[in-house]
Amino acid sequence: MKMSPGNDTSWHLSPRLAADVGMIVFLALFAAVILQNLLWTWDVVGYVGAAISWQEGDAVAIHTRTYQLLRSELPGSVYESLVAGPYASALAASPIEFHSQLDMYRIKPLYVGLLSLLGAAGFSLIDAGVVLSVVPAVLICALVYFWLRRHIPAHFALAITVLLSLTSRLFDVARVVLPDSLSALILVLAVFLLVERPSALRWSLLLLVISILVRTNNILFVAPLLAFALYSDHRSTGWQSLATKQKGITFVASIFVYLVVSAWFNHDWWRLFYHTFIGSIVDIDGFAIPFSLDLYVGVIRPRLTQIVVGGFVIVTVLLPFLVLSLLALLGSRGRSDLLRVIVLISYLNFMCYFFMFPLVEGWDRFFIPFYIFITVLAAKTAARSAERTTELQ
Repeated sequence: MKMSPGNDTSWHLSPRLAADVGMIVFLALFAAVILQNLLWTWDVVGYVGAAISWQEGDAVAIHTRTYQLLRSELPGSVYESLVAGPYASALAASPIEFHSQLDMYRIKPLYVGLLSLLGAAGFSLIDAGVVLSVVPAVLICALVYFWLRRHIPAHFALAITVLLSLTSRLFDVARVVLPDSLSALILVLAVFLLVERPSALRWSLLLLVISILVRTNNILFVAPLLAFALYSDHRSTGWQSLATKQKGITFVASIFVYLVVSAWFNHDWWRLFYHTFIGSIVDIDGFAIPFSLDLYVGVIRPRLTQIVVGGFVIVTVLLPFLVLSLLALLGSRGRSDLLRVIVLISYLNFMCYFFMFPLVEGWDRFFIPFYIFITVLAAKTAARSAERTTELQ
């Protein structure tokens, strides 16, 4: 039967709406695949114990509850892997030594507090850890897509977001019970508001301080960013504007929060460095080995060679993103763009991590926000170049 034009019920998705639908489908698949491929490391033991310690002060009770929970909720093979080996088995057998490890996890107080809060709300602490890894990762993808869509066509934004979720190692990080997804989400949201929503300055500044409570080493990004913002404001408007005063207060607050949290949880860089790269320390409280330049250099030198791809295995995706960042910075040269400065501050973070915590094989989980900033800058630069080319034609 032939239909009149007025009765035509066919419809077509606009390219933007099609991309939005594609993004929703991708986010659902992204979360589903992560949940089917969770990866369990010993960190889940530390974070569960740290969360329980918010409600329980006795070392023996914390130890008992932690391992009972893990044994009852994880598959037997996974649980056995978490208590195997000299280090893990020693902690599984000793409540006191296990308790000595917990400050290395409690030093992320907001993350551990959220774990404990979800536990009090009825979640298993295991499920709470999974939620705090998967949900922020999904939200990061949605935020990146929305950010990119402001500057480039939606279908390109979708393609880049999907590619970035894999190449930035966000997918891998979301599979593990760690604070990295939450930390990355807070930093990316803070920078998005700072760059794209100047009217939301107070929220972006608050998020920058909050990020330090999730990961204290975020101070390596937050402090230089706020210092530059203060310097830039001083050159343009002096110290009198409300925005400058807010940034100054936030700068002081971020340093204060970092120092208080580090002191409260007895943070010791050398002890953590030794524990990670030289030899696992079962009794953290009893660690008394002084800093040794020979030991330090002995760790740094061989790890420098790991940055370069070898044996057809990519240890870190830092180098490809560095190349992309250089192209983006050169392409956007001459423009006054806060995002360019943020990418340059990322370089400072790369250097600090190399000299302070050269975990090359695990670096990418700390660098996810920076990879996102680099990608957005590259996309904006390419879009502007395309616009100029069109105008010239």
